[in-house]
Amino acid sequence: MSKKLLIIIRNANSYDFGGGERVPVIIAREVAANSDLCPIVLSSSQKLLDFAKKESVPHLKTWWWSNQNWSGPRVLLVPIYLAWQIILYCYYLVLFIKLRPSVVNLQSKDDFIAGTFAARTLNIRVLWSDYADLKHIFLNHRIWYKNPIGKMVYLAGHFAERIIVVSNEDKSLISAHIPDGAVKDKMLVIYNGAFDTYEKVKKNKAFTFVSSSRIVTDKGIRELIEAFMILNEEFPDTALHILGDGPERGQFEELAAPNESISFLGHKSNPLNYVNKAHVFIIATYHEGFSVALVEACMLKMPIIATAVGGNTEIIHDHQTGLLVPTKNVTALYSAMKLLYGDEKLRQVLAENARVQYEKNFQFDQIVKEKFIPLYKGRDR
Repeated sequence: MSKKLLIIIRNANSYDFGGGERVPVIIAREVAANSDLCPIVLSSSQKLLDFAKKESVPHLKTWWWSNQNWSGPRVLLVPIYLAWQIILYCYYLVLFIKLRPSVVNLQSKDDFIAGTFAARTLNIRVLWSDYADLKHIFLNHRIWYKNPIGKMVYLAGHFAERIIVVSNEDKSLISAHIPDGAVKDKMLVIYNGAFDTYEKVKKNKAFTFVSSSRIVTDKGIRELIEAFMILNEEFPDTALHILGDGPERGQFEELAAPNESISFLGHKSNPLNYVNKAHVFIIATYHEGFSVALVEACMLKMPIIATAVGGNTEIIHDHQTGLLVPTKNVTALYSAMKLLYGDEKLRQVLAENARVQYEKNFQFDQIVKEKFIPLYKGRDR
């Protein structure tokens, strides 16, 4: 039996490389191993393409425009964006004619428009995967003179077969912006997950807190640094490791410079090796669709502190699988860090429960087999 081609398209800024960027590659790898589909990942992100190469997943560099902000005064430049979409439509049309896929999985805003119309022109099945973007893309959808690009995405959504969202919270937030009907009815929640690489390791000598995310304000990096500085004054045997990269890294390094116990480790192709050596995992983000890094921390059997936002609350249950704290609250974050630093029994209970939750709900090999492969084959209904 000849294999049918699955194209997965995921674009992101050059500094963005986290769970949302690893997921399409991992899905492609597992689909290839467990079905008669032959996946290929398309992206403009070199980090994502390098990861695909490392995982032996077929990949191809594609087009993407890094300018994604068309709000405020920039809305006057929407005609330029329309011209870009026409160019991108023609590009995908030619590419799809050449590759002849049976199904296309789109995962980025520009591609939702041009990729959908190009695929449907050729009668190719289209699926969308949203990584917490649509709740922003559809803002002000009901106001006729606002957000023209969001309205274009909404129109394209009528031609997608299914729209995969990463959490029930995200589904609710998206639904609040759009009317009942075809687009809303297409939404399907499928959690992201992690592959079981858990093993006991020798922990760092200092009691280490670790965070893994993009280095931007919205990830709560400032609050994390400030909370740790208070803790570190009290308990000098503590350390904070911050994994990841981003456009605001310099300013946060400057903020943390007086404290030698804070280390910025940058982007790592194997972040779990660094996370696993820490004692507590922290995600201090202001908003979150569904954090793969958080699921990976559960998989690694770590005690966790997370902000009570978005999909975090579908992974972490307060004082059961981790500690939940409010966003932008340095005092609450410091208190949670101090509690886990001083209570080994609580750390052990939270870590055990987090691991059990991972095994029950977030083993990604099972999610791909039970959810994604039937979806790609059109057998999910």
